[in-house]
Amino acid sequence: MSDDEGLSAERATRIADAIEAIEQNVSGLERYRDLSRSEYRSDESTERREAVERKFEKLIAATVDIAETIIAADGASVPGRRKDAITGLERRGVIDEALARRLREAVGFRDVLAHTYGPVINDDIVYDALQESLGRYVAFAEAIDAYLDDALDD
Repeated sequence: MSDDEGLSAERATRIADAIEAIEQNVSGLERYRDLSRSEYRSDESTERREAVERKFEKLIAATVDIAETIIAADGASVPGRRKDAITGLERRGVIDEALARRLREAVGFRDVLAHTYGPVINDDIVYDALQESLGRYVAFAEAIDAYLDDALDD
């Protein structure tokens, strides 16, 4: 493999670091799952809501970074749209169709969080994501671990 193609040690380390970021952010978000919807939405919880939103942003950014790193390792050009990077992993068989769909939804969610400010963010949507969507990132991390195992065995 040349330095421009393949899963170099540097790329493998980048992916491993992003997996660690995913695991840390999922763990951090799990701490807030016991909150009731009204506790999450209360005026006293502004900083907590901002922390949850930021953890989701970082979690999804790490997911996309992994996708882009794998695509680059294949020698392909990295798509300009983050959702297309997820589709690239699906096409390579790294993740299945259902997980790819859920991750593309997450990318859209991240875009809303990153580009919407103040009261425009729907706290109910974020709360629902907190309650229902963390499993997609665990499944993604497991799929990437399997990919790394296969890639590094070659």
